[in-house]
Amino acid sequence: MARLSDRRCEDVLRAYFEEGLEAEDIAARMRLNLRTVVSVLCDKRRLEPYHARSEAARLRAQICVNENAEEAARRQARLLRGEETAQTVTQRAAKDILDRAGVRVEKADKQDITIRFAGNPPNIGMPRRREADEWTST
Repeated sequence: MARLSDRRCEDVLRAYFEEGLEAEDIAARMRLNLRTVVSVLCDKRRLEPYHARSEAARLRAQICVNENAEEAARRQARLLRGEETAQTVTQRAAKDILDRAGVRVEKADKQDITIRFAGNPPNIGMPRRREADEWTST
């Protein structure tokens, strides 16, 4: 594997992170061996500045989300109280507010329901069991 200059390594990293090129495209464009490009992209020492930048960008995005969260909550509360808002929108707003607050409704245990008719059951076209292993239609 040929040793690349620091300048060429920077060009590889810039093409990957800033231009969004894949390793194969970088190798073709810069007339390098694919293995050389991959080794540059896997060098943790060279990746540190890009990692620090991406972490800073992630933190800036989180700050932006946190700053807007209060306004989003207020808007959702207005939807919930709005008299002209469609009922499905208010129900979703209420559910979302409760979910985010951690309020959970316990679900009742699922139980089988048995319906007994006083006379003959209505003909609904479903199979009816007459004996343990025999099924016939009504």
